[in-house]
Amino acid sequence: MVNSKAWMVISLVLTCIIAAVALSQVYSITRPVIDDQAAEALKASLSEVLPEAAEFAELEPGTVWSADDAAGNRIGIVCKTSPRGYGGPVTVIVGLDTTGRITAIGIGANIRETPGLGLKAREAWFRDQFRGKTESEVALKRDNGTIDAISAATITSRAVTDGVKQAITQYSHYLSR
Repeated sequence: MVNSKAWMVISLVLTCIIAAVALSQVYSITRPVIDDQAAEALKASLSEVLPEAAEFAELEPGTVWSADDAAGNRIGIVCKTSPRGYGGPVTVIVGLDTTGRITAIGIGANIRETPGLGLKAREAWFRDQFRGKTESEVALKRDNGTIDAISAATITSRAVTDGVKQAITQYSHYLSR
């Protein structure tokens, strides 16, 4: 005869097995949907910084994509960096045309900067300052550049400008391929 402690252990083991099987089934059903949504979100963020592109091809996993027009001609690249800001990493997505000029920048949704200050990096007035600039022009005005910093958010402003410069420096060689 099995005592009550053994029945408790057996019932807990069976419950864990059933829960694990159920979770794996839910995962296998929802995973394709999650992957599709992630791919659509990525394409949207790439298109935001290089809207003329019809197609993007990954050159470095999760970091650099070539941007091609409808005829298959390269019109630029999109690259991603994550410099350290005030509240943690700031994901910066940079579009570059074939001459190395910035088409636009985007700030990732994962930014953890101070609300009302550092989060202003996502606002169009800040991001639009980068459009048409080259690497030598990307610096804050207080660093002899052309970019106005966000008031009371210099660390975030510098992180974004550093991220843009880093993207151009590290990945512009893909423009000539």
